[in-house]
Amino acid sequence: MLRYERDMDQLRALALWITLYKRDPPISSLPQPTEYVFELIKFYSQDFASEIVDNGHISSDALGRFHSSLFSVNNILGITQEDITRASEQQRYRNSGFWEMRRVIGQFGDVAEAAIKDRVTHIITAAVSGCIIGEYLGLIMSKKFQHPLPVDHMVFSRSGIQPVNGYLPENLSLSGEHILIADDAVMETYTSRVMIAKIKEMNPQAIISLMTIDIDPDTKKSGYLDQFAHVYTFDE
Repeated sequence: MLRYERDMDQLRALALWITLYKRDPPISSLPQPTEYVFELIKFYSQDFASEIVDNGHISSDALGRFHSSLFSVNNILGITQEDITRASEQQRYRNSGFWEMRRVIGQFGDVAEAAIKDRVTHIITAAVSGCIIGEYLGLIMSKKFQHPLPVDHMVFSRSGIQPVNGYLPENLSLSGEHILIADDAVMETYTSRVMIAKIKEMNPQAIISLMTIDIDPDTKKSGYLDQFAHVYTFDE
């Protein structure tokens, strides 16, 4: 778990970099640096999810490829170990993502089948802990049910650990009307509120559903979940 979380902290640092980069100075070797970083987050989230689908875990070879790739991009972007540590400290919950997902991994087929039946058209994950969860669900939909869906990742600017604004790739268009938010935990409503606001900004008519592994009991009782068309959770 500790090794995996250290590796995910590097993706968290990339996600944080996107929200801080103001395009000045320009980066000559990367004409579209924020889009490149979004593509990196997408690539490795999908790569790790594919490893889990095929092998049940993330292999040392996959982590090695990840490290090799990030060494050069960190130098280009000026991401330091201090940046990686800061990104780790700003996440709301520890030990999240795949580590928590393992407890319920056998139920993802049921969730995928339900989401297809409910005509979900696009998966948006809460980066970074929700990235692999959303990509894994997308792969199950595609491989098991031959029903591929786009999966994209929203990153967040933060005030301390509080997400305050959501960012998606600049030229992204939402596919269809039924958007599924994928996150590892909804212990409070800060992250999902930011995600809903961003999705509604892009498509005010969007239907929004939620998939998460853990939900805080107080959130369940509050009525907050009533705004979602569907809430997909897991039995333990």
